[in-house]
Amino acid sequence: MDTQNTNQSLFSLGINDNLRTHLRSAAVVAGIAAILSLVSSILQLVASFVNRGKTSVQYRYEGFTQTTASVERTGNTAGAIITLIISVLLFYFLNRFASQTKAGLNANNPEIVNSGFSGLSGYMVTIGIILIICLAFVVLLMVVGISATSK
Repeated sequence: MDTQNTNQSLFSLGINDNLRTHLRSAAVVAGIAAILSLVSSILQLVASFVNRGKTSVQYRYEGFTQTTASVERTGNTAGAIITLIISVLLFYFLNRFASQTKAGLNANNPEIVNSGFSGLSGYMVTIGIILIICLAFVVLLMVVGISATSK
């Protein structure tokens, strides 16, 4: 059996100018998406703290004031904190892909480009795990909902 060099990339890609241009533009878009995602989560957390004291929503119908909902907004803050934690984790992987891929392409170093792709791989694995967890919660809620309505 042949021994394989551990420094060799998994996909021995020949990087031509066209691929370099597309990878660089994908890395730029990924960097912008990572920053916007993190900023959005931070703004959501700030908005949840600003709206924390508001517990009722009032609507005016034909001159009459009517309170239609009165809810406690502590769950909104907890959701914003969880979203921020997930967003920071995803920002790490996506930003790693963007920065290392651009650096590897500029230096013409395939090892750094591969390291950038491992950041993208980590991003996709994290998204997959989060998706599986969300689907499990949906299935659990459906089972609880069906069992509650059957009684």
